[in-house]
Formats: sequence, structure tokens, C-alpha cells
Amino acid sequence: MPVILFPLRTYQIALFLLFIALLGTFYHRAEHFDDAWFAEQSFWLVKDGKVRSELFRGYNGWENRIYVFHKLFIYAGALIMSVGGFSVAVSKLIGILFGGLGGWLIWQYSARFSRETQWLSLGLYVGCGALIRHICVNRPEFMCMALGLLSYLAIDRSPTKQPMPVLAGVFAGLAALTHLNGVIYLLAGFGLLFTQRKWQAVFSFGLASGLTLSFYLLDAVLDGSLDVMLMQFRSDPATQQNLNWLDKLSVMANYHQIFFHNHNEFALTVLFLLCLIAFRRRIQRSEPVFVYTLFLFFSFWVLTKSATYLYFILFLPWLVMLTANWAIRYLPEQPGWQRKTARVLLALYGVVAIFQIGNTIIENRTLPDVDTQNALLAKHMPRQHTNVIAPIEFFFGQIENYRIRGLTYYYLLQQKQGTITLPALFQLAEQEDVEYVISDHRLNGSYDIPPGAPARIGAYQRVYQDKWNSIYTRQRTKP
Repeated sequence: MPVILFPLRTYQIALFLLFIALLGTFYHRAEHFDDAWFAEQSFWLVKDGKVRSELFRGYNGWENRIYVFHKLFIYAGALIMSVGGFSVAVSKLIGILFGGLGGWLIWQYSARFSRETQWLSLGLYVGCGALIRHICVNRPEFMCMALGLLSYLAIDRSPTKQPMPVLAGVFAGLAALTHLNGVIYLLAGFGLLFTQRKWQAVFSFGLASGLTLSFYLLDAVLDGSLDVMLMQFRSDPATQQNLNWLDKLSVMANYHQIFFHNHNEFALTVLFLLCLIAFRRRIQRSEPVFVYTLFLFFSFWVLTKSATYLYFILFLPWLVMLTANWAIRYLPEQPGWQRKTARVLLALYGVVAIFQIGNTIIENRTLPDVDTQNALLAKHMPRQHTNVIAPIEFFFGQIENYRIRGLTYYYLLQQKQGTITLPALFQLAEQEDVEYVISDHRLNGSYDIPPGAPARIGAYQRVYQDKWNSIYTRQRTKP
């Protein structure tokens, strides 16, 4: 097949350089808020055999047991971190592994079309700013996406192979066990098979996916705690916008923000939409990948509790596969100026990727190494195994040295009960026998103890301060 956009060597060189640059962003990768939150859940699963939280002790009964969580993701994290250790770097491995799996699956799928489609697909995937930004975050989206993609590929196999609906259903159910948003892969798979009128496959897929997803209830059923699970679901901060119809309508109205949040999502979204518009007369609307993608978009619009940009990852493979396939398949039949425009747009896409890589490296160099920073803070906190209020990232390297309650707990408590003043916070700390209070000047989802706060607040005296944190120590005698 003749070259449509660039010689294959150009794709290969560009992708090699992009991949090396992406690997460079992995070094000293900055800590994300969710790294500690999900790592702690895996930690207690390894240590106590159940998922719970000390960082959020007193919130929704999470200190006893958490039933509403990203189950398969937390189990996988427990497995990896029990071997590699509970560090920031190890916590990020799941995203990297499943992000890599997603790229390999896209390469395999695109092989059915042309070599250029393969290289373009992989380039769009690796060069996506959202992937560059989030592949090293300890969150379930990449794992969920990869399992959803495995489910789709078990349905849309090569023309000479029959679908495997049972396997597709199992993978879709596993995606939903990884993150409940993965239910969209159940709905999309069911919808695709239904439109193809493969009734036996519809039944097999539905049964396999439903049975797999039912394991989400297993721990609560075994504990006889379905009522607690329901309470935690209703009370979880992440579910609140799905429990009020006005909030839900607001989320649905802002659905587009997932795809247009900033340059990371915007670049691929625009390429996809331009292809959709330019090739609208030639696109085969019954093509499985197109039908499946439409079901993904619609089902997530109906189900999602939030229009956060992180969910863009759940759609990434399908946007990539459609864009690349349409471009290589239909551009030869379009006016010559469209091919030239496509080359310019792909070059700009590469510029966005380089820009995001640069931003990520700057962030890595600017923000502190959490393990090192936590060790530094601990040097000013000689009384170990005492109660501490701290940013949740203080978990890393210190969870076995102190009894830590996260500043985020008080941030959430403030949202429930109204403003908690600084004197009130430190009074609560004294009542709860807290020895040290550590502020978070980054405000990484934390209650705000500003760097300009008084050196003495109630029974606590500031004994250390740097760019990132302040430490207040309880004084045993009144001033």
C-alpha cells in the first residue's frame, strides 16, 4: 500500500524519540494526590487482609472496612507493592504496565489494516498529552481501559475469526471491577452484539460480564454488611453528583469538558472530530469499532458522576484507532489540500506532546521527592508511633512509624459541617491526642494551614517550616 502521510521511517524515528522522552518523564515522577490514597488501601489489604483507611479514620466507617473502592485495582496494587514496597515509584507501576498493554493492543488491532495505520495509531496513543500526564498516576483508569479494550477485541476479532463473547464478558466485568465506570464496556459490548443480532452471543456476554461484576459484592456479602456498603456508596464524596438530579443534569451538560479540558485532551479530540467531519460521507456507520465507540460515549454520558478530565483515558484507544484508520483509509480519496493539512495537524500534535513532556519534566524537578521530604519531616518528629495529622502523602515511608490521619479528612469534614477555623482544628487535634500537625502548602486536596499562620496555635508550636510544609508540635506546658 502506498504511503499516505509520511514514510514509515519518519513514523519510526518520531515514535522512538517520543518514547525515549516519555521514559525520561518517569524518573523522579511527581507525586499525585491519589498515589497515597490508593496505596494506603493496598497497604492495609496486605497488612490486615482487608481494605480500610487510617488516613480517613472517622469518615464513613472507613477505618473499619471500605466496601466501595476500585477493587481489582487495589488488589493488583497490593500484589505489586507487597513485592516492590510501598513507595511512590512502585505505586505508579500499574498505570505504566496497563498503559503499555493498551499500546500493544492498539498495535495488534491496527495490523488488520496497514502498516502505516499501525504506526500512526501507536504514535497518536503515545503522543497523547493525557497519556503522558497520567500514565504515572496511581489511579485505575489505564487498567480499566486496557481490560475494556481486551473485551472489545474479543468481540471484534479479525474477519476470519468468530467473536468470543464469554471472554469478552469476563474482561468487561473485570474492567468494571477495576473501576465502576468500566460498566460502560459492559453496555457497549452488549449494545454492539445486540445491533449485530447475535442473540446467543448477547446472552453469553451478558451472563459472563454480570457474573464477573457480581464479585464486587462478595466482601460485603461474606461480612453480612451490604447495608454498610450501601451507606458508604451513598455517602462517598465521589458519588454525590449522581444522587441529586440537578447535580446530575449539570454533569451531563458539562460532559464535553472530558474531551476539551486542555491541550492534553483537546488535540486528539479535534483530530477525531475533523476526521469525522471530513470523511462523514465515507465512514461505514455499521463498522464495529464505530458502533462500539458511540455506545461508549452515550453510556458514559448517562452514567458518569463527574466530567473530570481523567476519564478521557477510558476513551483513548477508540479515538486513536478510529482517527488513524479513517485518515489512512479515506485521505487518498479526498482533495490534496486535506492531506497537506493532515500532515500539519499531526506535526502540531507532536508539538503538543513535546510541550506536555516538557511540562511534566519541569513538574518533576519542581515538586519535592515525597519519600525524601517525608524522611526530612520525620527528623523533626522524634516521638514515633504517636498520632499525627498530615498530608496524605506522608503515608509513604512513614505509615509504620506514626498513626496518621490525613488533612484531607478535615477538608471533607469541613465540606460536611461547615468552616473549621484554625483554632478549632488544633483544638480537635489536642482532644484526639495528636502529637504533630503537618501542613500542606501545596494544598494537595488538604485542609489549609497557610504558611503565614501563627507560630503558636492553641497547644501547638511551629518547630519547622520549609517551602512545602510546616510542623506543629504539641507543647506539654501552657505558654
